[in-house]
Amino acid sequence: MVDSAKVAGLLTEAFLDLPSAKWLVADVDERRKAILGQFTILAEHALAHGGIATAGDLDGAVVWFDHTTPPAPIPDYDERLRAACGAHIERFAHLDKLMEHHHPSEPHVYVALVGVREDRRGRGLATAMLNEVHAELDREGTSAYLEAVSPETAALYGTLGYRTHARPFHLEKDGPALYPMWRHPAR
Repeated sequence: MVDSAKVAGLLTEAFLDLPSAKWLVADVDERRKAILGQFTILAEHALAHGGIATAGDLDGAVVWFDHTTPPAPIPDYDERLRAACGAHIERFAHLDKLMEHHHPSEPHVYVALVGVREDRRGRGLATAMLNEVHAELDREGTSAYLEAVSPETAALYGTLGYRTHARPFHLEKDGPALYPMWRHPAR
């Protein structure tokens, strides 16, 4: 059984220094706490309404949600997110609304989080985990959607069959951008 708390911890460290994370919370210690709180909520929900793939001895993780039917809401999400993020709730709520606004309505699996431990990056772990997820989606004939956090990660996802789904959107004017991408199932 996957330990959602450990997955959330791994992903927090993997995302900690991304421009979007720094935009959410400037102070690194507060950022770590807030992101860990949000990722804990997401990882727990994924176990019931999606899935989590891991690599090695928790060297990496992929968290996804089933959006082939209307997605199940996270119980008490707003209250739990407020408790996790404290004074930073407005930025997290803004990010959630922005991502929801840009989210496609077609049936798909939403690949929400992909991360690898810093000392294990560049070894193909993210590709291997995503290939595992994609193999199942291909068997089911299900598309996948994600938001890449940079042009570099978008290029990586491009090698795995993802294509630009819409124009990048910014968290605020001249702020960090997210790059919506879509993958059709392989035939």
